[in-house]
Amino acid sequence: MRFAGKTETGLRPQNEDSYLLLHTKTLDAVAVSDGMGGHRAGEIASRLAVETLEKMLLSNHDDPEAALSSAFIEANSVVHNRASMNDEMYGMGCTLVAAILLEDRFIAANIGDSRLYHFDGSALRQITHDHSFVAELVRRGAITPEEAKTHPRRNLITRAVGTEMRVSADIFSCDWKKGDMLLLCSDGLCGVLDAPEIAAYLRNCADPDATCTALIQRALTAGSRDNITVVLAIHDGGEA
Repeated sequence: MRFAGKTETGLRPQNEDSYLLLHTKTLDAVAVSDGMGGHRAGEIASRLAVETLEKMLLSNHDDPEAALSSAFIEANSVVHNRASMNDEMYGMGCTLVAAILLEDRFIAANIGDSRLYHFDGSALRQITHDHSFVAELVRRGAITPEEAKTHPRRNLITRAVGTEMRVSADIFSCDWKKGDMLLLCSDGLCGVLDAPEIAAYLRNCADPDATCTALIQRALTAGSRDNITVVLAIHDGGEA
């Protein structure tokens, strides 16, 4: 596996995104988290979520689906408990999207609207489902995907890590093969770039670090006003 990750503060006063690139002899995993809350609280929430996820996966990954589910439960508990202990952090939370990478498949999970895409060399497919107000309207057919981009409540998420005592993650198990890529990102990227444009960058990817940087720069020129985080995982044919 080959990995790359970049994060950019953009036009925000601080960067509340966090990401994970985890590579050991027995485990490969990636994650992105986008924080929300008061002053610095979002930054703390996303960092806690990613750190807890890493700790949990390193301690138990024999059953990838169970391990990822347990890691998300613990991440929610840690963020929620920290918020409950400090008035300045009350209500803080974050999105979380992550994947465990195996030789012939990947196990992904998400809470919130940070996304995971699978690129097979030609088509880019969004694997995760956004937990957001506008995504639900699109699923119901009440608005179109184009209308969702400018909807006044497009930043309202309906499920987050840490805002409630219990929250469930969506879990996905998908096949992948040599040459395939996974892209994880916060909405600072996918909120302004559509799938065909993202796919064009991945199709021409020779250097994953450079591709992450190019996607972030393109999102900025396209008008993104949010923190922007991009993580790439490339299946190079080696064992996970």
